[in-house]
Amino acid sequence: MDPTQHTPNRAVRTRLRQLWDRLGPLRGRIRSRFAVDTRALAAVRITLGLTLLVDLLHRAGSMSLFYTDQGVYPLSVYEVTWGFYNFSIHALSGELWFQQFMFLLAGLFALAFIFGYRTRLVGLGCLILLFSLHARNPGVLNGGDRLLRVILLVALVTPLGERWSIDALRRGAARSSVASFGTAALLVQPLIVFGSNAILKHRGEHWYAGEALEIAFHNDVMAVYLGNVVVDYPTLLTVLNYAWVTLLAGSVLFLLVPVGRLRAVAALAYIGAFAGMVVTMSVGVFPLGLIASVIPFLTAPFLDTLSRRVPAHWVDRLPTATALGPFSRPPVERRLLDTLRERDHEFAASYAVSYAQSLLTVLGVLLLIWMLMFAAEDVSEFSVPDEIDYSHVDQQSWGLYAPDPSDAYSWYVAEAEMEGVIE
Repeated sequence: MDPTQHTPNRAVRTRLRQLWDRLGPLRGRIRSRFAVDTRALAAVRITLGLTLLVDLLHRAGSMSLFYTDQGVYPLSVYEVTWGFYNFSIHALSGELWFQQFMFLLAGLFALAFIFGYRTRLVGLGCLILLFSLHARNPGVLNGGDRLLRVILLVALVTPLGERWSIDALRRGAARSSVASFGTAALLVQPLIVFGSNAILKHRGEHWYAGEALEIAFHNDVMAVYLGNVVVDYPTLLTVLNYAWVTLLAGSVLFLLVPVGRLRAVAALAYIGAFAGMVVTMSVGVFPLGLIASVIPFLTAPFLDTLSRRVPAHWVDRLPTATALGPFSRPPVERRLLDTLRERDHEFAASYAVSYAQSLLTVLGVLLLIWMLMFAAEDVSEFSVPDEIDYSHVDQQSWGLYAPDPSDAYSWYVAEAEMEGVIE
């Protein structure tokens, strides 16, 4: 074979390599905007875990009413209403004791998730139990429950246990930041929520006219705590209305474009707005999910400043790996990799690590495609291919208070006969 036949191929490869090198500065800028500090990821994990606990405690007060055969949604109704794709572990029994056990189990998983023990595996367990709980009685769900599911799902493809966790203590080393398709998906998801909601609100009459918040707060069911106070200040509500619309419509500009301290300031502004929702509106875990979704935008300069303000005696009390007792052993997969290396199977160990990293990359890409496709269908004339267009897959509809807030409220009425009642 003539060696000169390979010359064109070498020339093409050389030019492509040169082009790739020239794009280095641009690639660096893009990477910096999709990199997430691992401390922020730890804060996301803790916030999501606490949100799961808050949600469980809130639902536990109506456990018998909504999740047992003695309530308004017994298994006989569940089985008629929902099919295989709504399979719920909670529906294996309609007895109160079983629901109490499932709630306790979910709470234990949430606690383990908060402390970062086997973070990804435990997080997957939290997600399964959350889906199961939601499938048991979808009549008591809202957009906040969907947001919690989605953020938890997307977050699991990132290293949530890299810092501030039992896993980190056992590992002994941690990266300062991570940039991957997983972190890109985690950053893009809230932008899709905000952008989609801004587009849907634009189709209404009241949000961009500054009137929507006043209408929303006059709904007695939705306004709580400070919401019942600010309703008497229409000028303030108009200002807050325009500020909220600005945050939604400008989310890409405010959160994704800047880096460093400016990005952290923007993230804190969003967190402050969501905290305001907690004390003014009855929208379930929606504001808590929103807070968790923007925490990844907190950057190293802000977190460094925050860490310097932590009292030294607090830092000294932090546990070490030796204080973990039986939990101090490295994870099973780490021990297996070490065993392979000790037996001169370095190639197999390296292949396993590379395979896991590649799998997370693929999952990150698929999540990005999923969220972009279904969000585009929700706000435009784009249609998702029929092969994947299922209601259970379409979880990117973010129409809370859109196109306009409701000026009325409604409730479910369940007709039933009470056993043992003598008329």
